[in-house]
Amino acid sequence: MRRWQTSESITVGLFLALSGGFMDAYSYINRGKVFANAETGNIILMTLKICEGKFLESINYLIPITSFAIGVAISEIIKQRKENINMIHWRQIPLMLEIFAFIVVAFLPQDMNRVANSIISLVSGVQFATFPKIRDVVIATTMCTGNLKNGTQNLYRGISKGDKLSIEKGLYYYICILIFITGTALGYFAVGLFNEKAILIAAVMLTLIFLMMFKEFEN
Repeated sequence: MRRWQTSESITVGLFLALSGGFMDAYSYINRGKVFANAETGNIILMTLKICEGKFLESINYLIPITSFAIGVAISEIIKQRKENINMIHWRQIPLMLEIFAFIVVAFLPQDMNRVANSIISLVSGVQFATFPKIRDVVIATTMCTGNLKNGTQNLYRGISKGDKLSIEKGLYYYICILIFITGTALGYFAVGLFNEKAILIAAVMLTLIFLMMFKEFEN
């Protein structure tokens, strides 16, 4: 049986997808109807505000877009310098940053929603770039469009050609989407109960992933 790096395991991937859906629900419901993860949606909304002449309102969407890009860059910087990291897996460092960021967001008031959204989007960018695979399958845990396309393509190929590997890959994508939806629903109810502090639940999810990764491989 092949052994997989824990950072690319199914368990870690599912927790990441759960937190990904949670982040978007939290930012949209509780932080001014901005998508933390779905930058395509933010780009569209920003453009529409510009077309309406509402330039100041467009900044609400430009900030998370920029923050997401910065998050990707941070992940790449850490990855390039991973040879200097010996005590822990290099992917645990971005996780620590994400956990700390969520704790900060939990204590930001509503009049600091722009700051909160920028931090959440930065975390989303870090997660998107740091964890690009589940068991050698390139898959996103912070958004669903690409997963829906890839999942459907693989299932079609698998069913039409009898390719079990393609069916397995397709199921990975669809399971990831289902868990993302579950995270979104969890975020909805958590915000209703805990308001700004709800994001601490996502911090707990990432903490569990951080602890899992002390085990280097998973079957």
